[in-house]
Amino acid sequence: MKKSRTMTYDKDSHIKSVEDVKAFFHYLVDERKVNFHPDDDFADYINYDDKTPTFTIEEVTVYNQLMEKSFNVCDAVGVDIYEIGLQELQEVLGV
Repeated sequence: MKKSRTMTYDKDSHIKSVEDVKAFFHYLVDERKVNFHPDDDFADYINYDDKTPTFTIEEVTVYNQLMEKSFNVCDAVGVDIYEIGLQELQEVLGV
């Protein structure tokens, strides 16, 4: 398993607004270089080259909880979480 670098998000992190959702998604795409989908469990991501898990067990737990909170925030204000994810991917990829 990969050694974890210092986590930007940890067990004390919170998602309380759509801006927090956008920042979390930006972190995943731009800093962690993950082409993620909001419905996917972070435990399912593997490195293409060596087939090792992309995330540590701690990261999987934290990121799955933050994604659940992201869904809750977006649902509460009527924002499409998938559109946020798509926009972030397009922005980072320059599409």
